[in-house]
Amino acid sequence: MDEVKAMTKAGESMGKAVGTGVRSARQGAMRAGEVCGTAGKQAAAMAERELANRGVNTDELQEKLAQRTTGMSRKQLAKRTKKARKQWDKRTAKSRKQWAKNAAAARKELAARIDPAPKKRRKWPWLLLVLAALGAAAAVALTRRPEELPVAAATGRQDPNPTPRHRLQEDDSPVPTQQDGHNPSTEKTHPPNR
Repeated sequence: MDEVKAMTKAGESMGKAVGTGVRSARQGAMRAGEVCGTAGKQAAAMAERELANRGVNTDELQEKLAQRTTGMSRKQLAKRTKKARKQWDKRTAKSRKQWAKNAAAARKELAARIDPAPKKRRKWPWLLLVLAALGAAAAVALTRRPEELPVAAATGRQDPNPTPRHRLQEDDSPVPTQQDGHNPSTEKTHPPNR
């Protein structure tokens, strides 16, 4: 049990030491920050006084520093920065558009792989086939049409005054009468009743 008590006391003393060390480090950092802040303010004030003694203000100093480091004035730097920003905007817009096109194409391709749509059937070959068949049927019908010969030419004699069939009298009917005396062309036929 002595070992446990010894270890407990060692842990307590170690914890106290760490706690005081952290606290003192924090306090030292705060003091150092305060000292640096005051020293910085004093240095800035001293630099301004020196510049004022030489007749240079802070804007002129910034201009001279810009010229020495880049070789250009502040206006030229601003102009160049604006131009660079414009070019950057153009490039990003162009890349955004290209990315959108590529993304759309990839989406379409992926959709086609996942669920392929059935291909549309073309209708115009069938239309051409039907038109060709109709044309062939019409050509066959026109080439096999019998020639119409006049009746007189078929019998060998010609009638000098042919009368049209629609002007024939009932007596002159080309349909012969039956033996019972009925003329079939003048009678009306009725279909049988069922």
